[in-house]
Amino acid sequence: MDVGDVTAPDRTPSTVRDNVGERCQKLFQEFLENFTTEQGAVKYLDSAQALAKHHERNTMTVSFTDLDSHSGELANRVLENYFRVYPFLCRAVRNFVLDHTDKPIAANQELYVAFDDVPAKHKLRELSMAKLGGLLRISGHVIRSHPVHPELVRGTFMCLQCQTIVRDVPQQFKYSQPIACSNPVCTNRQKFVLNNDASKFVDFQKVRIQETQQELPRGSIPRSLEVVLRGEMVDKAQPGDRCDFIGTLIVVPDVAQLQTAVARAETSARLKGAEGYEQEGVSGLKALGVRDLGYKVAFLACNVLQNQNKELSSEDLTVDKVQSLLSPKDCQQMNAMVRDSNLYQNLVQSMFPTIHGNDECKRGILLMLFGGVPKITMEKTTLRGDINVCIVGDPSTAKSQLLKQVEQFSPRAVYTSGKASSAAGLTAAVVRDEESHEFVIEAGALMLADNGVCCIDEFDKMDQKDQVAIHESMEQQTISITKAGVKATLNARTSILAAANPIGGCYDRTKSLKQNIALSAPLLSRFDLFFILIDECNEVTDYAIARRIVDLHSDRKEFLDRPYSVEDIQKYLMYARLFKPKISSSSAEYIIDLYKRLRQRDASGVSRSAWRITVRQLESMVRLSEAMARLHCKDEVEPKHVKEAYRLLSTSIIRVETPDINFDEPAPAPVDESSTAEAPPTPALPTKPARITYEEYKTIANMLIWQLQQSEEEGSGMRRSDVISWYIKEVEGDIESVEQLADKRMLVEKIIDRLMHHDHILLPLVMEKEGSLDQQEGSKDAEDEDPYLVVHPNYVTD
Repeated sequence: MDVGDVTAPDRTPSTVRDNVGERCQKLFQEFLENFTTEQGAVKYLDSAQALAKHHERNTMTVSFTDLDSHSGELANRVLENYFRVYPFLCRAVRNFVLDHTDKPIAANQELYVAFDDVPAKHKLRELSMAKLGGLLRISGHVIRSHPVHPELVRGTFMCLQCQTIVRDVPQQFKYSQPIACSNPVCTNRQKFVLNNDASKFVDFQKVRIQETQQELPRGSIPRSLEVVLRGEMVDKAQPGDRCDFIGTLIVVPDVAQLQTAVARAETSARLKGAEGYEQEGVSGLKALGVRDLGYKVAFLACNVLQNQNKELSSEDLTVDKVQSLLSPKDCQQMNAMVRDSNLYQNLVQSMFPTIHGNDECKRGILLMLFGGVPKITMEKTTLRGDINVCIVGDPSTAKSQLLKQVEQFSPRAVYTSGKASSAAGLTAAVVRDEESHEFVIEAGALMLADNGVCCIDEFDKMDQKDQVAIHESMEQQTISITKAGVKATLNARTSILAAANPIGGCYDRTKSLKQNIALSAPLLSRFDLFFILIDECNEVTDYAIARRIVDLHSDRKEFLDRPYSVEDIQKYLMYARLFKPKISSSSAEYIIDLYKRLRQRDASGVSRSAWRITVRQLESMVRLSEAMARLHCKDEVEPKHVKEAYRLLSTSIIRVETPDINFDEPAPAPVDESSTAEAPPTPALPTKPARITYEEYKTIANMLIWQLQQSEEEGSGMRRSDVISWYIKEVEGDIESVEQLADKRMLVEKIIDRLMHHDHILLPLVMEKEGSLDQQEGSKDAEDEDPYLVVHPNYVTD
């Protein structure tokens, strides 16, 4: 007889029988064997055969609704005493698999049961000690995930004194050795070694979840909870996911607090007092006295259910499959919305009923929620489909309200403020775990908003280094981290909706967009749409806004004209995003023609662009066209969708509104009185005010600047009067009367003066001449009246 196999029955403690657990095991096994489908087949027989066939699988999913319909007594027992009867339910699953399959199961393979369709869902704030050990369903936002580790379930130990094998020592949330050796002649109680080959291990992972924004009371700090996952449930919840966890509330040893207390107790410090002698600090656990209870609350999950919104947005779902998941009433509502001829405007009106005006901005945000189609090229390059929108406007133009409305509508949305967010808070942070002391990744706002929308308010208040951190996520839609030995690339497939205030708090329409906002050019080019909200004094608009706000404060519901409810829009968003529209040949040619038109307009300098039109604006037009096709649930992008995308792109970032140029305003530069007094008489000025649009001003100014640059290259140069004469000769075909000639002359003189004294683009050049003092003074006066004009050397044509 081998000494290592010595087992003493008299030293083994007698096992206490749990009658409740054994009865639940018997009832649950009967349920698995007798519950049939409508066709008469045993429902869970296929699951049992899959467990026996695939050894990497170890969990059988059981519908709690089926269990309740089969035996209400068993369902109530599981709800109330889940943690107590769970091992017996797992034994019933093992027996059921062994009885109904031919393939044997390994002796060290553990089988588990996971419940689905648990009716009651609890918030994290509702978890109390009264619910300890019962079957619960909670929902949360995953903010941190730990690596998958092997966990010891049942250990086999060997006594180091007599080599006796002690088998199947249960482990529960901590490493537990045998109390004593089972050999009756051995007195060993501490010296044991683990036999890894004969022990049973299972995959183990911890994740930390946090309350969702909808469940969080206003003004409260979100609570978090650690969730323990085992077996097949590991790696099902990633940072940023919103998941439902089914399991039970448990109490586990607080290893981190215990380690901190031990380290604090065993650290002896020799302190030198004021008298010069040494004092010995506290040492040993006995000197601790009263300590805090070393336990904490955790959640042991048996099943992980992805949020329904993510399920409907997964890649493997089709439109027909989703229609089968929806109820007949929902399908009827979806079909009615698709057939709506005024769907575009009705969705805008339903999403923002309390905000007056800003229709173009609302349309852009609506298309952002639908988004374009992401693509992967043959070279494995990812082309993003998410649309980024930036809203720039004066205070009190409802920018934050637009962001809040989007947060409520989007299935996955995160609202944050730019000033209160750091680079790590927006992307991801690498933190050290309190228990294992290893580095783990904690999700930031962009990761939490994966496959959703990240709303960033006060975008211009962010530090420059924090703005640079989101460059990669806006274009490549990934977050690369290389910190503390952790090198990872994380997904950040999110649309960014940013709101910013202009410099000085008021948008100056005489300046370009780049001069009005404190953002870098690389960051500006990554936004697909820009919307300028200006607070103008208009009697009609002011009355409408005031009436809307007063009705809102009076709690009058009749003024809210909302064609569709919030639930209908959310379901329609999930349904429409399943479509993957493709660009037709006619639409592709139309997009190319419109892009060429944008490039030519930008090169001519007729319109004032926010920046040069590049291929990023071409990709923006493609994404907006696909979003329009998705909005109407089309499988193909039509030219009318491209036309609307081009119009929206033109009104947002291409044409930045500028006021007319008023030449009747006093010039900022002083004028010499002596020169004006001796100036030759000019034709009589017309009585109408000298005012032109900015586009006309820019066109004439570009003509004059181009002519001066050409004369400078030839080496001849031009005086002020020569420039005026050249322009009159260029436009003589449009002059039909003396009054028009005077108007044209007056206009070009005003433009030249503005270019000299206001824009500082033209510089007067005074030439030195030889002669007497009187001759030099006379020539100087003539030069002041009619100087040579040169273009500023640092000027670049728009």
